[in-house]
Amino acid sequence: MNFADVVQSVPEIAKCLRKGLQALGANSRKIEVRSTRDLAGSVDIDTCLKKLYPNAHRWDYAFGYKDRIFYVEVHPAENTGKVGEITAKLGWLKQWRKLSAKNLEGWEGKSSYHWISTGKTAASVKRGKYLRILAVNGIRGPSAVLNTDSVIKNAVA
Repeated sequence: MNFADVVQSVPEIAKCLRKGLQALGANSRKIEVRSTRDLAGSVDIDTCLKKLYPNAHRWDYAFGYKDRIFYVEVHPAENTGKVGEITAKLGWLKQWRKLSAKNLEGWEGKSSYHWISTGKTAASVKRGKYLRILAVNGIRGPSAVLNTDSVIKNAVA
C-alpha cells in the first residue's frame, strides 16, 4: 500500500487526496523535493476535516514522498507560545489517526512531523527548552522550507 492507497482507505479524507503537492496550494513552495515523480499525493487535512471537527486544533497537511509520509504544519513562529499550539495540533493529529485513520497510524515508523514557519521565527523558539519540547514530541522545525530528501537522508544515516 502506498500513501494514496492509505488515504483512500480512510473515509474521512479519501475525497481530499490530490496529485503531487496540490493540496498544499501556495504552501507547496515551502516544500523541496528532488524527484516530483516520487510524490504520491497530498491531503489538506485541516480543510478536509473542518466540518467534522470544527473546534479541533487540526493539523494542516500530509503528503507522500518516496514511501514516507510527511506531516506539515504551516504556522507562525513569532513567539514561544506557538510551540504549545503546534504540540496541541500534533496531539490532535495522533488521536484522530488512532480513532479514524488506523491505516495512517500503521505508517508511524515512516512518518515525520514538520513545522514550517510563516514570517519571522523568534530565536527563542529554536533553542533551549522550546526546542527540547518540539524534539520530545518528534516535531522538526520551525524552518522556512522543508527539504524532504535531507530528512530521508538523515533518517537513514
